[in-house]
Amino acid sequence: MRSGGLGLGVRLSGGGCGCVAVCVCVRVCVRVCGNARAAAETAPATNVPDEERALASLQQKAMESFVRRNSYGDICERKDPLNALQVKNGGSKRNALLKWCQQKTAGYSNIDITNFSSSWNDGLALCALLHAYVGEARVPYRRLSPLDKRTNFALAFAAAEAQGIPTTLSVQDMIQQERPDWQQVMAYVTSIYKHFET
Repeated sequence: MRSGGLGLGVRLSGGGCGCVAVCVCVRVCVRVCGNARAAAETAPATNVPDEERALASLQQKAMESFVRRNSYGDICERKDPLNALQVKNGGSKRNALLKWCQQKTAGYSNIDITNFSSSWNDGLALCALLHAYVGEARVPYRRLSPLDKRTNFALAFAAAEAQGIPTTLSVQDMIQQERPDWQQVMAYVTSIYKHFET
């Protein structure tokens, strides 16, 4: 196995009855830097009919396609949903997610998202974000007040849980703090992004 690449081997063998067996062997090795490249190594095909070569070519293309779809970058993107958002919006992952929140909540009253702490302390930002996906029936945003923090958070967490998003924040902690822990809020918002956008 070569270091830092992907190898693809195709071997054809013909049977006495005219059938062809195709053996496809994939070798994977990823460099420390995470880059991967595909290299096809095909055994010499002597006296192989055109149909067999065509079949081998199709098998090779299928394997190359599989390797591209499952490259190191794609796998990392699936593990960290903010990678694609960061590329789209630029800047850090935190700023990219913040920009996404601002875009999703644009036009909602009483919302000014500038950070992952004090901008979320009354529950309205979470309600607006969820309302953008689940609608008025699940989150009656127009009836909410910034003064009723407990109701806002309870409603937001219930709406998220109904969609399968586990609650990682505490209503009590959120209503008691003027500046909630930004990392915990960002992690929860990331789970909302991941659920609806990936």
